[in-house]
Amino acid sequence: MSWQHRGDDELIRDVVDVLRGDEMEQRIMEAGNAIGAWYTADADRVLAALLCDSYLDGAPTVDGPAPGAPRNLVFALRELRVEVELSDTGVEGQLTLPEPGEVWLLDATGPIAETRADEVGCFTFPAGRHGPFRIECSVGGGRRLATEWIIV
Repeated sequence: MSWQHRGDDELIRDVVDVLRGDEMEQRIMEAGNAIGAWYTADADRVLAALLCDSYLDGAPTVDGPAPGAPRNLVFALRELRVEVELSDTGVEGQLTLPEPGEVWLLDATGPIAETRADEVGCFTFPAGRHGPFRIECSVGGGRRLATEWIIV
């Protein structure tokens, strides 16, 4: 960038370019804002603890699980559990204690998909998710929970 300008228009373009930042800076700012939103979010939503991750628990080799093998995760908050299987076909899950409810798939920007858990607590999301996401659930009696971030 040259600091010798031919006019005000060129100077303004240079200032805008400097202030805009690059794409990575924008992504970092958006992720930071999304994290900040979590701390000011609904107080009824509580983070569920990860109890089991098949990719970490009892991995048979140093290389980890076989390519294409489904990943199973279990999250719990008091008596409510969310069991999740990640595979090439998508995300399949079940709420236990089994009951119907609303289930959301979120990334750093917020909800990206929504579905309903049936009467036995089963739900699905289609394949195609890459990067970190979390699952949030709302079931009878106003109970809400959110899983930890899941990295795919």
